[in-house]
Amino acid sequence: MYKLWLLTKPGETLVAIFILQVALGLLIHALLLTTTDLNWWEDGRPIPFPEAAAYERSQAGLGY
Repeated sequence: MYKLWLLTKPGETLVAIFILQVALGLLIHALLLTTTDLNWWEDGRPIPFPEAAAYERSQAGLGY
């Protein structure tokens, strides 16, 4: 494993890994916010079952 680190600069590699991890986390959160069931900004909590989501949206006067 140490020979792999000899090919690259350890500091730059770790910074690049950190940036990629942050970008991936932001992408996953953005994708979840675009869904109707998992958007925690709109309804406050995710609803894991589509039937329950449809019922609650119909009670609120929203279409599913």
